[in-house]
Amino acid sequence: MKRSCWALGLMPLYMAVVGLLPLAVQAQTSSSETAMQNRAVQQEANTSSDSSEWDEVFDDEWDVATDTSSALTISGFLEATQGYRWQSDDAVSTRQTLSDVRARINLDYLLSTSALSFKSDLWFDGVQDKWQAQVRELAWQGNLSGLGEWGNAFDVKIGQQVLTWGTGDYVFLNDPFPKDYPSFFAGRSDEYLKAPSASIKLSGYFSALNIDVVVTPEFEPDIAINGDVFSFFSAQAGQNIAPGFSVSKEHTPNSPELAVRLHRNFNSTQWALYGYRGYYKQPLSTTEQGELLYSRLNVVGASVVMPLYKGIFNAEYAYYHSVDDSRGRNPRIPNSQQRFLLGYNQELAPNLNGGAQWYSEVTQHYSQLMDVAYYPEHEQAQVRHWLTARLTWLALRQTLTINGFLFYSPTDNDGYLKAELRYTPTDNWQFRVGINGFRGRDDDTFWGQFENGSNGYMALRYFY
Repeated sequence: MKRSCWALGLMPLYMAVVGLLPLAVQAQTSSSETAMQNRAVQQEANTSSDSSEWDEVFDDEWDVATDTSSALTISGFLEATQGYRWQSDDAVSTRQTLSDVRARINLDYLLSTSALSFKSDLWFDGVQDKWQAQVRELAWQGNLSGLGEWGNAFDVKIGQQVLTWGTGDYVFLNDPFPKDYPSFFAGRSDEYLKAPSASIKLSGYFSALNIDVVVTPEFEPDIAINGDVFSFFSAQAGQNIAPGFSVSKEHTPNSPELAVRLHRNFNSTQWALYGYRGYYKQPLSTTEQGELLYSRLNVVGASVVMPLYKGIFNAEYAYYHSVDDSRGRNPRIPNSQQRFLLGYNQELAPNLNGGAQWYSEVTQHYSQLMDVAYYPEHEQAQVRHWLTARLTWLALRQTLTINGFLFYSPTDNDGYLKAELRYTPTDNWQFRVGINGFRGRDDDTFWGQFENGSNGYMALRYFY
């Protein structure tokens, strides 16, 4: 994958910096060392919640750090992970789903009125038997006050970065930024569900409303399930396959993507409008010769987040306009859809939080689709529903976190359980163990196709 391959060139520099870390850390005072460790622990704790608009009210505003005792701060972690599927998969040669030895480095450098940030991973992937690297952040961010009085209202972040917005918990309607689903299904930390992109983010803050504009000069797709670790259902083959495919450069757009969000707080309620112009993030379309490609996509949507009773209620809507098949008559291109989400979460008891969501997809021009579909028996239902539930329990002075998240589709009769225990006995150490369990009545449903990929995993992480 391109975002991994080009980053391999950074390996010598990366290893040199990691080799100097003991000296750099030793040079820090005990107070700054503790602050860096606590910040790393907090970054790990911010998993799926960073996809919530409610959290972004507090987190999305960029601000220069108040601690200026050192312009450069260094942090990161070392991690080892292992995961195995519960049963064999005839399409995949190994039962191993995760085997990483990973090193992360975070560098933050404060300038007078802005900051530079670098965040990169280098790891050996034992499942695919190769070294990989990923630059998750390499960016400059600051205020545009130098351009005049009007510039005070604008912040900008330029470079490789992880972006997210929307109100869903593990469900994304108006979040058009790349995701990494193999990492999510294998049990890597939740932060890896969000993949980075080389983008420019401009944020403006005004009395009437706030605006975010994200321009990604070259299309960044999802890291999709392609058969390297998890097999998937093929309608043409009538069974699961694991071809390890990649989309050719010829059929991967090099055009820019544009995402816009307008948002405003009214008392304790946040409203937002969204727009996106780009492409489907996964290669859901094919040419007449059967070659995979990314077709054009426009999205418009809206969301609201507000207090309700003892918790927080959220609602979201998105219309997916399939530009290349607006009438739904081309069986090789996805039809347009309407997507709806309702959610609610609250504290059920001290240190116990719960949440639930209802998500629905409505496929447009469905009769036309069924008239021309190559394999109508395997097409998704016109209306597909998902119900989700989350429970999170904190114990042992919040050093132990037990998380359970369940997807269930009453229309497809399938589901997915993601459960994890995370224990952080000290600022330096963290242990995780969890499961990814898939179940479905039929092999051709979204969750049912991954049933043979159900797995358990464990991870040990050391923060420095």
